[in-house]
Amino acid sequence: MIKKPRDFVHVDEFWNADDHWPSYFLGNTVWVYYDEYNPGLIGDEDYCRILVHTSENSGLIYKRPLSDKPELDALLQEIERPVSEQQLVNLGFRWWQGRYD
Repeated sequence: MIKKPRDFVHVDEFWNADDHWPSYFLGNTVWVYYDEYNPGLIGDEDYCRILVHTSENSGLIYKRPLSDKPELDALLQEIERPVSEQQLVNLGFRWWQGRYD
C-alpha cells in the first residue's frame, strides 16, 4: 500500500503589498499561503484554499473543494504584486478573522 500525504502546501511566502491594507507584516508584506487537504477519514471534507494573512489572525481567504484546484492554481497566477486588498475582493476572496476554516 502506498501512503500519500493528506496535506500539501503549494505556497508559503511573504509578498509585497500595496499601501491600502489595515495591517502588514514586516516591510509592508502579506503572508500568502496556499494549501490543500485530502482527508483519509470518512466524513472529513477535502479542500484547497489560498489564505492572505494581514496579521496573525486576520486576512482574506478563497476556499473550494479539492476538485476545484485547477481554478485556484489559475487564481493564484492572477494575483498581481504588490498585492491589493481590493483586487482580492474582486477575485472573490472574503475576509476572515480569528479562525479561517
